[in-house]
Amino acid sequence: MSLIVQKFGGTSVGSVERIVCVAQRVSNTAKAGNSIVVVVSAMGKTTDGLVKLAAEISKNPCRREMDMLLSTGEQVSIALVSMALQELGQPAISLTGAQVGIVTEAEHTRARILHIQTERLTKHLQEGKVVVVAGFQGISRTDALEITTLGRGGSDTSAVAIAAALKADFCEIYTDVPGILTTDPRLVPEAQLMSEITCDEMLELASLGAKVLHPRAVEIARNYGVPLVVRSSWTDDPGTWVTSPPVKERSLINLEIARPVDSVESDTDQAKVALLRVPDRPGVAARLFGEIARQDVDVDLIIQSIHEGNTNDIAFTVFTPILPKAEAVAAAIAPVLRSHKSSPNEEAEVMVQQNIAKVSIAGAGMIGRPGVAAKMFATLAAAGVNIQMISTSEIKVSCVIAAQECDRAVAALKEAFDLDTPHTPHTPPLQEAATRLHTP
Repeated sequence: MSLIVQKFGGTSVGSVERIVCVAQRVSNTAKAGNSIVVVVSAMGKTTDGLVKLAAEISKNPCRREMDMLLSTGEQVSIALVSMALQELGQPAISLTGAQVGIVTEAEHTRARILHIQTERLTKHLQEGKVVVVAGFQGISRTDALEITTLGRGGSDTSAVAIAAALKADFCEIYTDVPGILTTDPRLVPEAQLMSEITCDEMLELASLGAKVLHPRAVEIARNYGVPLVVRSSWTDDPGTWVTSPPVKERSLINLEIARPVDSVESDTDQAKVALLRVPDRPGVAARLFGEIARQDVDVDLIIQSIHEGNTNDIAFTVFTPILPKAEAVAAAIAPVLRSHKSSPNEEAEVMVQQNIAKVSIAGAGMIGRPGVAAKMFATLAAAGVNIQMISTSEIKVSCVIAAQECDRAVAALKEAFDLDTPHTPHTPPLQEAATRLHTP
């Protein structure tokens, strides 16, 4: 049958009753002939309680001792889940991150996984046991063998990394929602469930605040081709599959730190439209881009800059073939985008620039590494490439430059970030995701 990694979050193991339900679900999957590794988080608000205890002792607790403290939460969960499985007659064993061989950087409270020693995991699985692993934690590769934690989203990261290391058939992420929805169902009850989403789309959504999956976990899934499914702990509904394209075999050494940047992308089919001296008041941007949307003009990057007085400059990029239409829309709306106190001579001015390109670096490894953007800018400067516009997210930095400098910029960035994959024009994942979300 299948080798499956199942991850259960804090709400899924938040009480004895819920732990028993989790054990029953795991046992049923094992009885169907599957080999199972279960990764669990600390029970409910346990981690929050431990952080509060530390704050009552020290205003600035030592990061090493915080790791020692916070790692205990998952150890409670794994022992209880293992006991519950054994009560159901299912052989099981609990292992901490250190015992399972999750080797990390020596960075307390924010370590990244270097590799996973799978020998012990494989041995217990071959013996027919369910292996219950403490998520969120590992052990450093130093002689001191320090306990480390992985930071926010650490249990998701642990689960997908284990799935990659074991070459599992898929990894199930169990949570308190039925899957990945178009928005937070606690805020918008009408949110719709998606049956499938790509890793690239999920990376963009996760980096912009979607909390159901952490970008680090999605990045590992994409890099190693691990099929993910996000499901509810309370139902048997199919959930949402997070899919990856076929990937080349890659080393499991330095699993999370091999490259902070995965790709350099470029697009020379770009033009810029700028509106200067746009009034600085609520509703102006909505009016401008509402009209642009009604005219079916597809906008890429949008940058607003502060101008002197009560006006701003707004610039956006479009694909070159639709530039005439974009320019016409901007020119038509410019006369009405003026300050209440302005004269007709102070209306917004439209400027157009062609022969530009967009060059981007992308990768979830950039999260928590502020030096990556600085390295990109320094690399472009050293190559004599002038940056006209900048747009950033947690996992992508894009710069608008002169089209004739694009090849030089791409070559310099590939060398700087040690990339040797060919660059191709790219449709932004978020744009793809938005298209999917709004297609009937």
